[in-house]
Amino acid sequence: MKRRTALQASIGVVAALALAACGGGNTSGGSAGPANLTIALNSAPNSLDPAQVAVGPFLNYMDPAYASLLTRKADGTLAAGLADQWGYVGSGNTKFQLKLRKGAKFADGSPVTASDVVNSIKYYVKGSGPNGSFYRALTFSTPDSSTVVVSSPTPNPDMGALFTPALMGGAIISPVGLKDPKKLASATFGAGPYVLSAQQSVSGDHYVYVPNKNFWDKAAVHFKKITVKVMPNVNSQAQALKSGQIDLMYGTPDVAPTIAGNKSLTTIKSPTAWAGLFLLDRDGTVVKGLADVRVRQALNYAVDRPAITKAVYGSFGAPVSQPAMPGYDGYSPEAEKMYPYDPAKAKQLLKAAGYGDGLTIPVNYGSFDPSTTKMLQAVQDQLGKVGVTLKLKAAANFGGWINDLLSKKYAATVLSPGQGGQENFYAQQGGFTKTGIMNVFGVDDKDVDAAFARLAESDPKASGAAAKDLTDVIVRKALALPVSGTDTIAMYNSKLRGVTFGVGTAQLTPNVTWTTG
Repeated sequence: MKRRTALQASIGVVAALALAACGGGNTSGGSAGPANLTIALNSAPNSLDPAQVAVGPFLNYMDPAYASLLTRKADGTLAAGLADQWGYVGSGNTKFQLKLRKGAKFADGSPVTASDVVNSIKYYVKGSGPNGSFYRALTFSTPDSSTVVVSSPTPNPDMGALFTPALMGGAIISPVGLKDPKKLASATFGAGPYVLSAQQSVSGDHYVYVPNKNFWDKAAVHFKKITVKVMPNVNSQAQALKSGQIDLMYGTPDVAPTIAGNKSLTTIKSPTAWAGLFLLDRDGTVVKGLADVRVRQALNYAVDRPAITKAVYGSFGAPVSQPAMPGYDGYSPEAEKMYPYDPAKAKQLLKAAGYGDGLTIPVNYGSFDPSTTKMLQAVQDQLGKVGVTLKLKAAANFGGWINDLLSKKYAATVLSPGQGGQENFYAQQGGFTKTGIMNVFGVDDKDVDAAFARLAESDPKASGAAAKDLTDVIVRKALALPVSGTDTIAMYNSKLRGVTFGVGTAQLTPNVTWTTG
């Protein structure tokens, strides 16, 4: 049950990245003027509880009200949040210290203390959010009321990332909120620049945030009001954006071209996730052939990634041969060259492995994502030309996909619409470590473990190379079949300033940092 719950949350993240759309309007005035910001998403949040929310674009519901311990600059480096001093203690990447800023208060006026931080994170770990597993082994101490020391039993080269907005563990909940956790689902109890206005909000339809009178930095409150509207239809969002009813939405490859040439609107995109197959059954429990690296490599040689990507994603995707995206931690130029399209080579490897007459691989996927379905059907066609048959099982919703995955009847799966957007230390754990949430067969790979250990113990100067080395191991052993890198698309009123994708992240900069001009 725990694995199913966590998978549901994880799927919520990646699905939100692909399917969310935002809206709002009335961006007027200067950067500190009394402007209103309206954002539209295609779905209401599963919860406003930081320990339950599915993150991704749903962070637009969370960022106004919850300040995180750390933030990120546009270049991807860590920056101050509730903590204004931070860093590792000693060597080994096992101990990290955070020093809280003076004067920080929750929206109810109570001061933010080190004990509050620890209690909030401990509560977060008990939730069903998609990133809770990253925190469960951590322990905490509070030398004084403003200092938190975080200890990990194993090295972690990116511990600071745990306390940034993208992962929500660092979004600190007040003691009042923790006293009655049921209220966290529909109200906010943070220390962010805004608070949810229950009087102006209607659950499931729109959520209105107004300035927090106790926020420590009044100059950082740029809007009189932030509204997040629920608009399920992306075409309706596009019309609302054009008419000025909303200020920002997440686009799709079909909708984004409809605002081309409109000077009052801006479109930006960023590589977000890789789409393709997780080769789950690497020990050969269901399909014996998948235990042979030559078979897995043959699958990778048999796929024409550029052709599939162009047909499915157009200009909003790029072919990839690795489970990492260009511009992200762990992306390896060497890995990208390992599997050029070569169906003759694929047939040779299959024959050498004893499968010259072909083999059948059962694959489960979610038909609720049209792009993923189209991509998988193209892969099915191309693998069929080298003698490999994909026997596809479609699920119409997330729950059905999870049930199929956990049944262990399927040797491979497709995570819709893809995976990515984190530091490599976190991004690759779910699919390729023995206890990873996607590793349903519990496959243990000593080479992967060794590469993870090298990355975990690396210092900042060596971590980039170690992250690439981990990717190289995964690709060389063909533990997956990546096909395309997909883009997240944001479409917004050109009067908005500061709307960018952070370096090495799939997320837009937090909405509380945007201004108008």
